[in-house]
Amino acid sequence: MSFSIQLADIAEQAARSVGGYLTDAFITPGKVDFKVDFHDVVTVHDKESQRRIVAAIFRELPDSFVVGEESHELLSADGSEHTPGPDDVVWYVDPIDGTSNFAAGFDHWCVSIAAARRGKVVASVIYQPTLGALYRADSRGTTLNGVPTAVLDSPLSENLVATQYPSSRLADPTTMAQLARLIGAARGVRRPGSTALALAEVAAGHFVASFNRHTHPWDVAAGILLVQQAGGLYLGFNDSESHFLTELPTAPNFVAAGNLEAAAQCLRILGRDDLADLLLAGGAPNA
Repeated sequence: MSFSIQLADIAEQAARSVGGYLTDAFITPGKVDFKVDFHDVVTVHDKESQRRIVAAIFRELPDSFVVGEESHELLSADGSEHTPGPDDVVWYVDPIDGTSNFAAGFDHWCVSIAAARRGKVVASVIYQPTLGALYRADSRGTTLNGVPTAVLDSPLSENLVATQYPSSRLADPTTMAQLARLIGAARGVRRPGSTALALAEVAAGHFVASFNRHTHPWDVAAGILLVQQAGGLYLGFNDSESHFLTELPTAPNFVAAGNLEAAAQCLRILGRDDLADLLLAGGAPNA
């Protein structure tokens, strides 16, 4: 069995271990707190879910490390400070991606877990417990509940696109004009409230593309491998440089798509004609 499959097994077990707890909590989520502002919510269940997931991971792989949304430092099994070496496994954990949906009783949220080595995601799971939907990627490919998935090879005009862009902190006239361009270019646009699930649904062929800016590693890490192993493209970039980034989990901006043309069109909608031209010329390292 490959190490990628073993890591995906650990991620699946950890995600499933909190499924019952979160499904019960979803019925009565309780008090909501805020991080940065009222757009950025957190519940006690985010913190408890992360605690349980981290414990499950360290039971199986105590020499690994965890980067979690509900913690402010790199976590190790013994609680001491370490710097991961090149062969160490670093997990990216989002215990509830779509917390605002969860807290509001809207059933579009998930558990997202990814394992990376040398900055590259090698195994991932996204689990939607209320639907029993488990998206998984490892060295064999991407599956939804054990059935292989494939991305869409057709244009935006024939399909749906998912995005969380622009966010409340990016809602200026330029970004709103870009959203209007997207609405005009795609058959339909959805803002479902979970970046991780949007990426999973690109991998499953439900959406042809998804993009966002100013994301965090735990938002996107699991979805990166899901999209790639389903035959799609995941492109990371920043706001200032005219090239694509190679360490995708830490890239602040992304476009994920089922095909080259859809990805290039999303980049142009975002005002990044330079990157669209680079992509079409074969200049994307992960395409």
